[in-house]
Amino acid sequence: MYRKIFLIIFILFFCNQSYAKKFSVKEGDILENEVSFGKNKFPLPPGKFKVAISKKWLDFRNLLLIQTDEDTGVIKWKIKLMATGSTDEKNSSWVPSKMCDEKDNYYLKANKGKPRFSCWSVSHSTSDQEDVVRLSISNNFFSFNQTMNHKIKADQSILSKSKNYETANNLNSPSMFVVSRHHYGDKSKLYESEYYYNPELDGIPKSKNYEWSSSEFHVSNINNFPEHEEFLKKFVGISANLVDRFNKLNKVKGSLSLNPEENLIKISANVENNNTKKKQSSNEKKDIINQIKGLKELLDAGAITQDEFEKAKKKILN
Repeated sequence: MYRKIFLIIFILFFCNQSYAKKFSVKEGDILENEVSFGKNKFPLPPGKFKVAISKKWLDFRNLLLIQTDEDTGVIKWKIKLMATGSTDEKNSSWVPSKMCDEKDNYYLKANKGKPRFSCWSVSHSTSDQEDVVRLSISNNFFSFNQTMNHKIKADQSILSKSKNYETANNLNSPSMFVVSRHHYGDKSKLYESEYYYNPELDGIPKSKNYEWSSSEFHVSNINNFPEHEEFLKKFVGISANLVDRFNKLNKVKGSLSLNPEENLIKISANVENNNTKKKQSSNEKKDIINQIKGLKELLDAGAITQDEFEKAKKKILN
């Protein structure tokens, strides 16, 4: 019995030491494209991100990354990443969080298998600190031989430290974020990512309702705000891209991938349509310029009068 306990402790200690060596991200570092947590990686949206907070709790590694808007200086992205360094113990696994069952998310997809699970949601979050922490808390808990060992609590969330960092660095948050959440459990390993984006930078009006359930982005209200709904649809595509990249970086396949390609196809189709419209518009402009050039040549040659030139030009432009 004691020999088995010693062996488990030794394996956990050895793997966590190895994991710690591979995890070299420090506060103040500038990151792009992706973040490495040992062998596993998280994707990042475009641009450079500053490591605001790096925190270790038990065998958890937590990062808070921030990207500010170059023109206004307000927070554009706020990203929370968490991963464990545990080993694949035969009798241990993580249990899905409440996020996997929350029906009031704008978008939700989940595969709650055991010992592996995957959950993905798109929703919104106020900038109120208590609300941010409440919504971001992982309710996942570690089960060893069917016994609950520990649960991640509110004061252990890295977002509980975010407000202090923002105040110290004179950073301003929007009244409301949209957020993409993705939780992936693989036996005794757990990976969580939360991507908070500032919709005001895309021209979405500042929220008039600061409570989460009263927000224009809330699933029960969104139909009354077409501009907000159209933005959330696009954000689901952005979120799908992040989930798809996570799957490819970490070789997540099958039903656990949650098939984000379904949303990527829609985004690609929209982009293709927009490109076609832009091409048509460009061709029309070239045609108008050529017609006016032809009229000018006729005017210079004395074939038409100035009055005839102006009338014909006006007709083309109309």
